[in-house]
Amino acid sequence: MTEITNETSENREGNKNDKLKEKLGKFTGALGNILKHLFLPYREMIRGKGITRRWLFTTFSLLGTMLIVIFIISVSLINSFYYNNIKQVLDQRAEVTSDYFAQTAFNSYAAMNENDYRLSAQAFVEGFADKDKMEIQFINGRGATLVTSTGFEPPEGQPKPDYEEACKNGDHGAWNGLNENNEHVYAVSYILELPNYKGYRAIRMIVSLEPTDAAVRGNIILISVIMLVVLLFISLTSSYFIRSIVNPVKTITNIAGNIAGGDFSIRLEKQHDDEIGDLMDSINAMAAELALSENAKNDFISSVSHELRTPLTAIKGWSETVLMCGTEDEAMIKRGMGIIIKETERLSGLVEQLLDFSRMQSGRLVMNFQLLDIVAEIDDVVFMFAEKARKEDKRLTFYEPEQAIPVMGDRDRLKQVIIIAIDNAMKYSESGGEIYVYTSVENDRLTIGVRDHGCGIPSDQLSKVKQKFYKANTEKGGFGIGLAVADEIIRKHNGEFIIDSVEGEGTNVSIILPVARQTGLTSDKNSTESEVINNE
Repeated sequence: MTEITNETSENREGNKNDKLKEKLGKFTGALGNILKHLFLPYREMIRGKGITRRWLFTTFSLLGTMLIVIFIISVSLINSFYYNNIKQVLDQRAEVTSDYFAQTAFNSYAAMNENDYRLSAQAFVEGFADKDKMEIQFINGRGATLVTSTGFEPPEGQPKPDYEEACKNGDHGAWNGLNENNEHVYAVSYILELPNYKGYRAIRMIVSLEPTDAAVRGNIILISVIMLVVLLFISLTSSYFIRSIVNPVKTITNIAGNIAGGDFSIRLEKQHDDEIGDLMDSINAMAAELALSENAKNDFISSVSHELRTPLTAIKGWSETVLMCGTEDEAMIKRGMGIIIKETERLSGLVEQLLDFSRMQSGRLVMNFQLLDIVAEIDDVVFMFAEKARKEDKRLTFYEPEQAIPVMGDRDRLKQVIIIAIDNAMKYSESGGEIYVYTSVENDRLTIGVRDHGCGIPSDQLSKVKQKFYKANTEKGGFGIGLAVADEIIRKHNGEFIIDSVEGEGTNVSIILPVARQTGLTSDKNSTESEVINNE
């Protein structure tokens, strides 16, 4: 029965040990996984490259240098505090003790021989209160130790560097080193000024530095532990910080690669409202703009294809018709050639518009400035649209000023801008609508206005109509670059191209140009109003 009980106890103890080892193993494994996870960036630093490596190298270089400097300064201060304090106290104690003993001995013996010196030393040692803290020795003129507070006879030939230094200086000496027992000690010797005695008698005080060494080592270990804790803490915080920077940057890099590959629908998920978050917002905004640009480009290509195909189809169709019809069908031939010429001019205008846009994009849109009468140019453009307005049952009115208005500009380019403005007004006005062209001058600034009462532009699209490829009304023809080209031309004339519109009420285009100082130009127009009215 006893054997079974003992066996059961042993089994229980063994099971406890096994469970303890199992728990310890799990804890060690979990701790290892945590450390591996935390210090993963440092392994990447060693193996890889990039911001992680640069960040850790810079951080730990500065941190290591700072910790080494702090450690050296701390050790120096600790040594200075402990050892210098002991040396100072012992030096002062030895000096006071030597003076006191010399005065006491002189009062007792006017002429002291060596035996008197021994007796006085023994009496002084017996009354010395700090025997447990330090050792005091009395040395005779031959350098031998006569009396010591330990009660043991010191070995012959014991080194006394401090006494030798005191004899050399004639005053005192100090020594820091190992004694015959390999004990770290600090010793101070003071020469005793005693009458009628040849040689150098001296008091020697010795204190063990072993406790001090232990205290210094303890403080150094404590400082080292604190620095290791600080280093570990900074390592952990750096690991977290690096992950909070590097991981989003890697995500941004991957997303940017996808965007560069043409996937403009992808977006970054902003997690923090900081510089990384701002960068993510910027990339998302860039992706959105690229998506809009991509859609605009596709719409532009589609629009170009459609706009170019229409006149080409007409030209091809009527060319075949003219080719197939006989010479006797003169009316059909004349009509077909008229359409071919009209569509060719239209095609030429579209190509020229594309060329202007290309020049604008590449910065090669050159202006040929000269002094001109802008009123005459406006009148020419209005006259050019007269027949079109009549056919479309629209009223085009130019309120012409009485005097010429001189401007310095490119004649053809300014006419192009006026054509674009009037053509858009005609395009977006219904049958029976009215378009007004007027001018006004204020503070040496000319305003050419083109006003219509058409469909107008929605307020949310008004700020975009001058952007390239943008079309507020996709039902109408055009590339969506005319207003962008017009705005660029007027900008090169140091002017402004302003569009005001109310949806359902109409649009007003203001072309603002600086008036030239030369006023020698005159207008040959006699009327103040030129109207082109449909005559039914």
